[in-house]
Amino acid sequence: MIGHLIYNHEHILDCQVQQELSKNLYSKTLGEVFLVHAYNGTKKSYCPYLEDKCIFLKNRGHFQGAADLINAGLEYFTAHKIPGLRYVIVTAADTWLIKPEVIKKIITRMAKEKRVLAASSWGRGKPNERPIGFSTDFFIIDIEWNRTHKLFPLNYELFIKKTEDLFALLYALPGLEMAVQFNFQKIFTRLYSDNDTWRQRNQALLRLTEREPVHNTKGSRRENWPSLGLYTTPLSKEKRIALKKLKTRIGHYAEIFIQNKKTTP
Repeated sequence: MIGHLIYNHEHILDCQVQQELSKNLYSKTLGEVFLVHAYNGTKKSYCPYLEDKCIFLKNRGHFQGAADLINAGLEYFTAHKIPGLRYVIVTAADTWLIKPEVIKKIITRMAKEKRVLAASSWGRGKPNERPIGFSTDFFIIDIEWNRTHKLFPLNYELFIKKTEDLFALLYALPGLEMAVQFNFQKIFTRLYSDNDTWRQRNQALLRLTEREPVHNTKGSRRENWPSLGLYTTPLSKEKRIALKKLKTRIGHYAEIFIQNKKTTP
């Protein structure tokens, strides 16, 4: 069994299709999926669908709101020991992975190599460079490790207070991705010293370099990686084409999206 957390503001159809992917496609390759949906959009706009647990929150902004959603979803998995569940996939509602074999390969490698977090660098960092934040639109975490070391819940407000002068000097925003990387690093500086710190840290992270760099030198963000089955553009033509190529019925809302029909939540 695996866990899947989808966090969502107002990407309703994206989220409904992704739930169908999780329950109807992933399960064929990954086994049973326990699905949690954390949502901070307009409550009347969404009716729970395929999730095993739906968590409604107030929206406190782009970065803080996302932190709240991820925290709430992972706190649920941390508080509830679901038999046989060790790894949790975390995705933003508009971030689809339509190749479950890629997810299986990542999780298999995490288990074999004792990695506890799989994520890509978020900024312009290339595979041979240090990361610039960890991706939060897609990552996989060992929830048993998180239960002990508490990468999440993430105190984003405290991160801002600690780093606001530095980011002001850099003329940059303290993004959520940087907060995750900061917390990850701090875990290992608490546990180890000297060169053991970076050795243990690097061993614990499975860096998804196949996705890097996410942003180019001009700051533009790449949104789709067909070879990975990863699509992050909301309700895009690329997603529609990718779903059609699956040549299998994913679910009701996937069919609506493929046929480009209008729908109401």
